[in-house]
Amino acid sequence: MKLAHLSDLHLGYGGTGRGRGRATDVLRVFETALERIAEFEPELVVIAGDVFENPDVPPPPIAVFSRAAARLRERVPGVILAVVAGARDTPLDPERHGPLAVVGALESVEVATASVRRLTLRGGEASVTLVPHPAVAAARALPVRPDPDRRWNVLVMHAAVASAGARAPRVRMRDWDYIALGSSHTRTQVAPRAHYCGSLERIGPDPWGEAAVDKGFLTADLEAGEVRFRPVEARAAVSLAPIDAAGGSTATVARRLNEALAGVPGGIDGKLLRLPVRGLSVDDLAVLDREVLGRIRRRVVELRVDALPARGTVP
Repeated sequence: MKLAHLSDLHLGYGGTGRGRGRATDVLRVFETALERIAEFEPELVVIAGDVFENPDVPPPPIAVFSRAAARLRERVPGVILAVVAGARDTPLDPERHGPLAVVGALESVEVATASVRRLTLRGGEASVTLVPHPAVAAARALPVRPDPDRRWNVLVMHAAVASAGARAPRVRMRDWDYIALGSSHTRTQVAPRAHYCGSLERIGPDPWGEAAVDKGFLTADLEAGEVRFRPVEARAAVSLAPIDAAGGSTATVARRLNEALAGVPGGIDGKLLRLPVRGLSVDDLAVLDREVLGRIRRRVVELRVDALPARGTVP
């Protein structure tokens, strides 16, 4: 049995305050991932939560998901997409229907939004247990066990099982043939057959914290016991070393900044750029923003300026 594992897509990401084009980045990389998954020809694609950025996403991200799923079905007839709800795409009001209720109506898409579901595939040979975020939040002692009558047992769960003291169902990980986890944006193996695949894009308040982390998805061949990471091209992120502005004019700071930018391998164009500046006053920072940062901002997708205190200054 072959499967692909995605999570934390955050389709619809890129609202107010995000860099230009970030919403497109997230949609593009998801479509690219499904195209590459089709080449692997899995029987099952699992998405372990946070498919959408929030439960009130506008129609375009839902339409992109629907089109990508349809293209996958065309290229891999019989494939099943099994999806669990994450914290992000679960409405606070349990009576409301979020975006997963819409995509769950699509052909070959199976969704667990509130409670545990179990699917049977391959003519009864395989069992897929879906544990969404609301089920995890409702009961720490929620029993989650494989089906002893099936050859293959797959668990899909949106839970922070890799964190100390995490609120998650008690799972005997060695009892499952594969455990697909979601909620972490960083790829992590927590047991021999239990994995977080991480997010497809560098998203969240600090994408620069993942600047050196490859992004992508996982594929697993349960018969061969092989799990592989398949990278996708996420937006590059660059974090400069702090630029010391103490005692210098705005022109001096601009010169130091240009020198630092010139040393970035491959340049800064089209990247996410974090710029720490040490020792600038609020007024000097405003001047720098008008005279220098505007030009930089037009070259990058997202710019964050961190104003740091001068050396030796107590914050």
